[in-house]
Amino acid sequence: MEKDFDGKKYEKFSQPQRDWGSKVMDELELRGDEHILDLGCGNGLLTARLAERVPNGKVVGVDSSSSMLEQAENHRAENMEFRLLDMEDIVLEDKFDVVFSNAALHWVKGHSRLLDIIYNCLNPGGFMRVQFAGEGNCQNLYDVLMKVISSPEFENEFSSLEWPWYMPGTSEYEELLSSAGFEQTRVWMENADRNFPDEGSFVGWIEQPGLVPFLPYLRKERTKLFRDTVVEDAKKLAAQPDGTYFEYFRRLNVYAVKK
Repeated sequence: MEKDFDGKKYEKFSQPQRDWGSKVMDELELRGDEHILDLGCGNGLLTARLAERVPNGKVVGVDSSSSMLEQAENHRAENMEFRLLDMEDIVLEDKFDVVFSNAALHWVKGHSRLLDIIYNCLNPGGFMRVQFAGEGNCQNLYDVLMKVISSPEFENEFSSLEWPWYMPGTSEYEELLSSAGFEQTRVWMENADRNFPDEGSFVGWIEQPGLVPFLPYLRKERTKLFRDTVVEDAKKLAAQPDGTYFEYFRRLNVYAVKK
């Protein structure tokens, strides 16, 4: 089932994701002729920046949301290509020098299979550099969501809920990388706690993407009540005296090389 992201809203309220991705991208040492895969490319803003870094190469952006890719087309360059693919069961025949991913892979549950796919699509000596949500990420929002979905008002509707995110610790992910055959692995957790500057940016971030995977469990006439309940509880928990809204962010960073 495709997650009902709104590409335009996500682009408006995804400043944290852009900041994290820019930091990771600035660390990349590139010749300029690499073939790069951007897994979970979203609205394509970072994909376009990658394409600028490899004027003699090519970047392929992959995402499972048609709305995201529609927005990404606005940022397309000549050496870019976008593909609509489900990252839970992705099939790639291409070979890449670099696999990049920013703030996306926590949406994928089967990382053993995902790492096998990444390993197989890399050229020998190629590397992956990814960053996604790790253990302890968004603790405030997590606490609110758990409270709301288990409340008498909503517990029946979420009785069959499959938790949408995979947020591992460093040791767990090091083991997965080793099992997949990667070498020169480095896995570290980054504290990226953030104060959203105002209510609008905080609420927008909750709605896109935070609430997206929960809405399909609700009848249409129930979505507003659920949204309002989560937002109001989250605001109370996150509000600071200076008018900002605080959230814990833990980012799992991964670098690994194919033999």
